[in-house]
Amino acid sequence: MAWTESIYHASTLASTYIWTSCESNPKNSVPYNLNLARGVYDKMMMTILGHVKPNAKMFTVNFLRGNDIAFHINPRFSEGGKQVLVRNHKQGLEKMERVGKSFVQAGRRYGKCCTAGRLLEMKIMCTHEAFRVAVNNIPLFEFRHRIRELNQIDRINILHDVVLTYVNVETLP
Repeated sequence: MAWTESIYHASTLASTYIWTSCESNPKNSVPYNLNLARGVYDKMMMTILGHVKPNAKMFTVNFLRGNDIAFHINPRFSEGGKQVLVRNHKQGLEKMERVGKSFVQAGRRYGKCCTAGRLLEMKIMCTHEAFRVAVNNIPLFEFRHRIRELNQIDRINILHDVVLTYVNVETLP
């Protein structure tokens, strides 16, 4: 099954692992934190629904192992007058490639992945090799794992200018 097909079928075929309603539970507002008892694993699908705030500067999704950021997604709505999607990781203090930060730059994509003031559906599928990301039913990119011990990536946080409707983590068949 192709990646786009697996994302499309995820909601009808998957068994729910974690479902959190964010509107009815103020503890699930941004910043949002989710512990994963099993860690990240092959065929795990995370769905984030909500909307980007109208005057948003950015929002962030991090997959964490201890103090390491295994995967960092950061749509920015006005960086030098452009919309940018930053994706990278951080392990310890190695490879200081950004001023004042220790993120390893893995890529930037210029152009829209989502729009300030609009609805957002972000799907992040984990495979043995990579995280695969789609926004509003459009596959955007793959991010190959830098931390190979997937079960040690055991926390997710969502930050900044997004209002969450719900977050769902499920296992694909």
